Amino acid sequence: MNKKHLAGACTAALALTLALSGCGSQQANTNTTITKTTADSYPLETDSDVTLKYWVALSGHVSALSQSLNDTPLAQDLIKKTGINVEFVHPASGQEKEQFNLMLASKDVPDIIEYDWKNYSGGPESAIEKGTIIDLNKVMEAGISPNLQKLYEEHPDYAKASQTETGKSYVYPFVIGDDILQTYMGPMVRQDLLEKYNLDLPETIEDWEHMLTVFKENGVKSPLTLRMDTTKFGDMSPFLGAMGVAGTFYVENGEVKFGPYTEEYRDFLTLMADWYSKGLLDPNFTDTDTKRLTSVIATGEAAAAFGSAGGDFGQWIPATQAQDPNARFVPVKYPAANKGETPKFGQKNWPNGSYGAAISGKSKNVELAARFLDYGYSEEGHMTYNFGQEGVSYTMQDGIPAYTDIITDDSKNGGMGIGPAMGQYIRACYNGPFVQDKNYLTQFYTMPEQLKAVEVWSDTDTLDYKMPNAPMTQEENKEYNDIMSDIDSYREEVMYKTITGKSSLDDLDTYYAEMKNRGIERAIELQQIAYDRYMEK
Repeated sequence: MNKKHLAGACTAALALTLALSGCGSQQANTNTTITKTTADSYPLETDSDVTLKYWVALSGHVSALSQSLNDTPLAQDLIKKTGINVEFVHPASGQEKEQFNLMLASKDVPDIIEYDWKNYSGGPESAIEKGTIIDLNKVMEAGISPNLQKLYEEHPDYAKASQTETGKSYVYPFVIGDDILQTYMGPMVRQDLLEKYNLDLPETIEDWEHMLTVFKENGVKSPLTLRMDTTKFGDMSPFLGAMGVAGTFYVENGEVKFGPYTEEYRDFLTLMADWYSKGLLDPNFTDTDTKRLTSVIATGEAAAAFGSAGGDFGQWIPATQAQDPNARFVPVKYPAANKGETPKFGQKNWPNGSYGAAISGKSKNVELAARFLDYGYSEEGHMTYNFGQEGVSYTMQDGIPAYTDIITDDSKNGGMGIGPAMGQYIRACYNGPFVQDKNYLTQFYTMPEQLKAVEVWSDTDTLDYKMPNAPMTQEENKEYNDIMSDIDSYREEVMYKTITGKSSLDDLDTYYAEMKNRGIERAIELQQIAYDRYMEK
C-alpha cells in the first residue's frame, strides 16, 4: 500500500469528526476522524497498514473455481485500484444466517458486513440503534462517500429504498441499473412439442391446461414441473398471478393484501390439486434440487417449467439437446386472466432495497471502509465490478465493454462456463456494492432464447402492485416477524397437503380461520402502516 498521507490525495484537506452515536454494548467506535475527499481520489495514498475485514456470503460463481474471493483476480484488482487492503471472510455455504449471528456475537466483528438487513432482528433501524452498523447519512455528510451521495442525489428513489423508517441510510446497496436486469424468471415450454401437436403458445390457464393435457396424452410423464419453495412461490408463481393475486404481500389501490389469504388462493389450490391428480404436475414439485430438476427436463419427463433465464435456461437447453438434438425451448408470457391481456403479476425486482454492504459499529476503520465501498459507485469502480480489468477480462469495442476469451472461452476459463469465469473477475454475475450494468447481461446470456425470455417475461404489470421496500419500526418488525414465521410454515404445510390430496379442499375454511387466529390480519395491518409511511416520504 502506498505510504503517503491520505490528505495528499484530497482536493480539500478538511478534517471533520464523524460522531457515530449509538447505544448498546456493540457500539465500540463513537468518534472517528475523517477527511473530506473527492470522488476520483483513487488509489488512496495513506500511511495506514490496516487490512479491512469484509464479511460476505461466497457466491457459487466464485466457489466453482476459487475457495475465496481473496483468491480471485478481482480481489487483487480492487486492492490495487483503491489502495486499501481487504481480506474477505465467508460463512459456510448454507449456514449464512447462523454464522451471521455467531459473527455478531464474537469479539472479532469485521469492518464491513454484506447482508440483507431486513432479515436482521428488528430490522436495519434496530441494527443501527444497537451499534451493529452505523448510520451512513453522517458518512455522506462528512464527504467521504461522494460517489454514493451523488448516486442518491440523481436517483432519490434509490436512497429511499435503502433507508430506515426514520430516513437513515445503512448500506452501500446493490443497484439493478436497467429494466432488462429486473426480470430473470418465468415460464418456458418445449417449442418442438408445441409444433408437433399443433399447439399455440399458451396465454391463459385454460390454454395451459389444454397444452399439458395434450403432452400427457402423448407420453410426457409429468408435463409441468414447478418449484414451490419459499423463494419461488412469491409473486413469481405464474398461475396464482393469473387469478389476480400475488403469492405474498402486494398493494392494490393503496390497500395492502396478502395473496394466500384471499379467495383467489382457494381457486389456485383447487387448480393445482386438480392438475396433480391428473398427473399434469410433477409429483416432486417441492423438491428444489437443481440436478434432479435438470434431469427431469433433459430426459423429457417434463415439457414445461418455471425457472431463471441464466442458471436454469442455461443448463436445461444444452442438457435437453444432448438427449434430443431436436428439442427446443421457448419462453412464454406469464398467464393472464384473458387472452390478449397483460399479465397482472410476474417476477420483477425493484432496483434496490435492503441488501448491501454496511459498516460495522465496532469498526475502528470507518473512513477506509467507507472509501473502499464508495469506490464501487465511481466510474472506474463501475467498470471494475461489472467488467474487471481492461485488457484482461474485457476490451472496449465500439464504445461497449466486451468480455475477452478468458471469460467466454471454456478452453481458457477453467471449463466451468461463463458464470464461474465471470465470478473470478467481476461481481456483476451476482451482487455487491455497485450499480449493475446491462452490458454484462447481454454477454452473460449466450443463447438467443435467454435474451428473448427477459423480453417476454418483462411484459407484466408487476410493479404496479409490488410492495416497495417499506421499512418497519423495531417494534413493528419484531411483531411482524413473530407472526409471519408461524404463518409461513403453516401456509406451506397446508399448500402441500392440499395439492397432493392429503387434505381435502373442503378443509380450506379451517385454513382461513386458522390464518386469522395466527395473526395474518395484524401482519397485513403492519405492512399497511409501513407502506403508508413509506409513501408519505
